[in-house]
Amino acid sequence: MQTRIFSGLDIARDVHAETLRRAQDAGIRPTCRVLLDASNAGARAYATRQQEMAEQAGIALTVLAYASDPLAIYRQLAALRDDPAVDAVITLYPLPQGVDAIAAALAIGAEKDVDGLHPMNAGNLLLGAPGRGAATAQASVICAEALFGNLAGAKVAVVGASPVVGRPLTMMLLDRNATVSVGHAATRDLAALTRQADIVVSATGVAGLITADHIAQGAILIDVGISRSNGQILGDVDLASVEGKATAVTHAPDGVGPITTACLFRNIFGTALSRRPQ
Repeated sequence: MQTRIFSGLDIARDVHAETLRRAQDAGIRPTCRVLLDASNAGARAYATRQQEMAEQAGIALTVLAYASDPLAIYRQLAALRDDPAVDAVITLYPLPQGVDAIAAALAIGAEKDVDGLHPMNAGNLLLGAPGRGAATAQASVICAEALFGNLAGAKVAVVGASPVVGRPLTMMLLDRNATVSVGHAATRDLAALTRQADIVVSATGVAGLITADHIAQGAILIDVGISRSNGQILGDVDLASVEGKATAVTHAPDGVGPITTACLFRNIFGTALSRRPQ
């Protein structure tokens, strides 16, 4: 069996096109402000790519530098929250020293939070109510459904319990009636957990963590983790090890990554639509 390397580029283009069509039908151009640490080259590069891709979805995305200190940053976020010309606000990681992610989400407000970090948005997801979920978690579900089909009854192992991937993803999978197990840094025998799964989603940023010993024959691997070594971008999955044993592995970074951006833009459109008079 040859392992399929799955690209999310086509799905991402379809989501962008749908977002653009809906925005045009509604007669709106969603606006978003992205804040970043201007000294961080990785964050700058990511924000530049976001700006370029936003045009495909009909979104006006502007990049701003964080203010000089935590208190000023919270005020900056609150000002954007209260600005009627802004539909959504994104805080790129790494956050400046002293800035708390939840406090930042509270300053942005639930209405303009498109990362699903505001307690109201996170709470709606926990309760199974309609809400705005984290884009990477949404993209992981889309990949799983594209590769596996209906997730009802599927055994899924989620590796990683972060508030932006592992935790919201677990709730989204439960909403689709999957049977979900969660592994993390304190899990004593990770391989014993993941070998039971039809689908393994790994979001740790530990290069090569998932090997052939971690998976069942025919498993599907959703590789969310990204790390860099010697100029290379690496995922959580050791591709050479799982070749021929896994049915499919999402490409790192072109599997989940492009769909994450598309889901983020779809969230931005959602905030813009909810703020317009109906």
